[in-house]
Amino acid sequence: MAISIAICDDEIEICSQLESILTEQLAKRKIECSIEVFNTGKALCRELKRTKYDLLFLDIELPEMDGIQIGRYIREELNNQILQIAYISSKQEYAMELFDNRPINFLVKPIVADKVKEKVLDKYFRLFSQDNPMFSYKKRSDIFKVPIEEILYFQNNNRKVTVVTLDHRDEFYGSMDGIYSEVKNHKFLYIHKSTIVNYRYITRLSANEVTMTDGEIFSISQSRRKIIRSECLRIRRGEK
Repeated sequence: MAISIAICDDEIEICSQLESILTEQLAKRKIECSIEVFNTGKALCRELKRTKYDLLFLDIELPEMDGIQIGRYIREELNNQILQIAYISSKQEYAMELFDNRPINFLVKPIVADKVKEKVLDKYFRLFSQDNPMFSYKKRSDIFKVPIEEILYFQNNNRKVTVVTLDHRDEFYGSMDGIYSEVKNHKFLYIHKSTIVNYRYITRLSANEVTMTDGEIFSISQSRRKIIRSECLRIRRGEK
């Protein structure tokens, strides 16, 4: 799993402090992250036109374009209802003004690590797990996300993994064991050391191979056939 975060505050120390807290907290969760820092609202808004972030820490008292205006720009002009906004401020009297921008939470300066964890990160991951689950992967410094339910299969070739979805395919470097740990509770089968398939998109299943909806045929390794039969029965019964 990976998460893309933006921080926008005109106080360089606050940005540095937040970046350090987030890096440490996400490392504890074993979650990859990319963090970009902006010191003006205009710079952030320019980047928001071309970059998708998952979580934004946004100062309210910014010069020229304040955090409330930026939130309105995100929700109304960009029509981005998915980005989670965590407002930060040295004051506490903004509750009603923030309401229309639907922030995930509100942090009061000085920034405290426990508050970042409890009020923002914990809440974000609770929301994330309840929504349409996404699979995240990293290519260089970019993070990509695809709905888990739209993935047909993963194939590995010398550490390079191909992910095939309903409408596209992509490649990234990753561990098949790590991938399986993320998707195993979503009806995926680890049929071979180089292949993980989504049970939903199997059109034919035999003792030694599967045929997928796109016509691809994959072998089930002999050492995994018994556990795959067991997993398929569990899925058919609707067991977790």
